[in-house]
Amino acid sequence: MRAWAWAGQYLITMVLALLLAFILGSLSLFREASISTTGLTAAHIIQFLGYAGALVLLWLLGHAARTRIPEERKDLWFTRQLAEPLATLIVIIIGHQVLLLLLAPFLGGTGRSVYNWLFVLGSVGAALWLVQAASSAWATSTGERPLLRRPRPIPASEAPPACPQCGAPVRTNMKFCSQCGQSLAPARCRQCGQALAPEERFCTECGQSAE
Repeated sequence: MRAWAWAGQYLITMVLALLLAFILGSLSLFREASISTTGLTAAHIIQFLGYAGALVLLWLLGHAARTRIPEERKDLWFTRQLAEPLATLIVIIIGHQVLLLLLAPFLGGTGRSVYNWLFVLGSVGAALWLVQAASSAWATSTGERPLLRRPRPIPASEAPPACPQCGAPVRTNMKFCSQCGQSLAPARCRQCGQALAPEERFCTECGQSAE
């Protein structure tokens, strides 16, 4: 339970912000205190602050889920991947109405249309992000990540033999390369005749220099 204490703190703070905004916004004192030239009241302002604060906490909760849930928790992989884009989508959709608490008196017909389109585009972008995150989470949970998986390097023991001169593939029983004529016989020590690997500078048998 302690591992999820951070989530409980976000949720409790969100509930308190919503309750305070609702209770204070319902009081006649806040409804009657208005700015006559705009039609805004103290109730509108306190509701905006409370609801907007709750939305910010919701997004922070989604972001914290992505950063705090360890990648090793495969049972919570979907939660880790979807929490932030889902919270973003919810914040944009609800934020459209919350922001109108302050901006409605100042938006004309054209301004309201531009305002709506901004939130439409934001909602579509967040929805696409959510779909992409869901697809990535599903591919990861099933072990299929062809677009993200790096090709496995071929160990030297599994790599096909190649000519040291031109790199053409050679067979194990070939003595000379069929492309450049390079001798494929291993180099030998001039002192004792011991076979030398290409990277060896000294004979491992007698210590003679291979150069």
